[in-house]
Amino acid sequence: MGSALRPLAIAVEIIILMGVIYSLFLAVKLSALDFGLEEKYQKFIDWVFMIMGCLALVFFVAHLITFYPRLLALTLH
Repeated sequence: MGSALRPLAIAVEIIILMGVIYSLFLAVKLSALDFGLEEKYQKFIDWVFMIMGCLALVFFVAHLITFYPRLLALTLH
């Protein structure tokens, strides 16, 4: 029973982590554009952050699947 919740817990944690990563990347992008980076580089920045986000997603999935603790159901004796 407890092992059925493990994939759900991992999925929820990945969603939260990717939301944080997206917010950080968006803040960096908007700050760079506000401080004078030209608009012609915006598409390049989008591609760089998309690739970095995909790499972060692969990293998080691999590590959460490998190291996420097993969820054990409470047993009554």
